[in-house]
Amino acid sequence: MTDPITRNSVDLPHILIVDDERALRHTLSGVFRRMGYRIAEAASGEEALEQIARHAFDVVLLDLKMPGMGGTEVLRAARPLAPDTVFIILTAYGTLDSAIVAIRHGAFDYLLKPSPLGEIVRAVEAGLAERRRQKEEEPITLLERAIVGLRSAARRAEPSSSVERFLQVPGLTVDVQRRLVVVDGRPVQLTPTEFEILVYLMRHRDRVVSPRELAAHLRGCDLDEREARTLLRSHLYRLRRKIERDPSSPRWLHTIRGSGYMFSCK
Repeated sequence: MTDPITRNSVDLPHILIVDDERALRHTLSGVFRRMGYRIAEAASGEEALEQIARHAFDVVLLDLKMPGMGGTEVLRAARPLAPDTVFIILTAYGTLDSAIVAIRHGAFDYLLKPSPLGEIVRAVEAGLAERRRQKEEEPITLLERAIVGLRSAARRAEPSSSVERFLQVPGLTVDVQRRLVVVDGRPVQLTPTEFEILVYLMRHRDRVVSPRELAAHLRGCDLDEREARTLLRSHLYRLRRKIERDPSSPRWLHTIRGSGYMFSCK
């Protein structure tokens, strides 16, 4: 294991890689070390927290599912100790809900395992860039951003918010930013149109959406009722087959005869 540097050492990006898989840790260590970063490793959540308490890290790549202390627990305990550190979560599809909880506790981003090395590198570089930007801002700019952030948070708290990143019901998670859909723990590939239909209906949950309204959202133009139903019919058919256990008796995507469509868990 490499020996972490202290807070008074040279100003080079310093990354802590936390994962109970030894091979993955060493692979990532080799990649980032060749890029000129300083690297430390931890094989458990407990070891990671100890290192974070003693040393400064710019980025922590943090596995969620580990024996003992998991990644979410590490993040919650580490945040007061390392408020400026960028945490990037590594997770499998089965722990995606936990990754979302981690994002809401201040993680910068999450990556799905196995992720291409290029994607991991890009996430780290984006996190470092965001960290530098925040450190370089003037105090008045930080204040202005905080005010904007509070207003944005208030808007996100509204049920109809169009900027909410994660849409969730039991068994179904949608990450709007990454355009990722997970049904019962498995990823589902949707076409762009299918994805937009699902997101729109989820954001208008428990409300009947007319074919004309949904078609207008998708195409940006007003169609008559017959044209709208014709446009939507095949997309909804395929979408149900992809996300519903029994498309003939859907859990979520309901057709309200003579009125339109509704996303509901009832």
